[in-house]
Amino acid sequence: MEQIIKQRVLLEKIREKCSKTSKKGVSIILATNKPKYASNIFSNYKRIKYPYMELIIVLNNNNLKIEDYKIKAENLDNVRIFQLDESCTLGECLNFAVEKSKYDYISKMDDDDYYGTNYITDLMNAFKYTDAVITGKQSCFIYFEYNNMLGILSPNFENKYVSGDIAGGTITFKKEIFKDIKFRYLNKDGTDNYFLQDCDKAGKKMFSADKFNYVYIKHKNLKEHTWKINSEELMKFYCKKLMETKNFTSFITV
Repeated sequence: MEQIIKQRVLLEKIREKCSKTSKKGVSIILATNKPKYASNIFSNYKRIKYPYMELIIVLNNNNLKIEDYKIKAENLDNVRIFQLDESCTLGECLNFAVEKSKYDYISKMDDDDYYGTNYITDLMNAFKYTDAVITGKQSCFIYFEYNNMLGILSPNFENKYVSGDIAGGTITFKKEIFKDIKFRYLNKDGTDNYFLQDCDKAGKKMFSADKFNYVYIKHKNLKEHTWKINSEELMKFYCKKLMETKNFTSFITV
């Protein structure tokens, strides 16, 4: 816990220093095919505080009603919603969203995870103090629904350059790399990993920032995930346990 306290202090110092510099706009892109996470998408976007951002949602399920999503977005600024046929791959949906984006930075988000108030601020700040073209979180908090356990996924990969393995729901990058590399036209499995691998092979620098203000939610049902590893294996081989809790927000928020 002492290390976490030090990391929180460091993050606050970085944020204070970067607050004196200008902020660049960012386009948040999100593809979804699960109606159960509609409210979570908008709750996350509403929670995030950043002056120049937009949300681009791509519906990838023919049973989803685009009007329902537009109604939920009525009181939110800068939200655009599109629908592609469910035969389109995740890669196609993400590339489509990037093409529709208006800002020079892109941040990919997932529909079922938790994003805190300063999430975008901290990842965008990472571009100011590194020469990376991709930022994100290789180390991040993880919450196991089956036993209410909060842990750290892939610990000890904070604030350092990495060669991949950034959590897919946190991939944030300069749009200029899309001149060379796009998401492959794949279905769910491997879309994020292949994108990062392609970027690494092309020599694109990646930086894993802090682990705060984001939580990867590990659902009880494996069908909810593209990474088909059960909770027990994930916890044993990839995680560090922290605490059992039913409310993680205060602990992971800085």
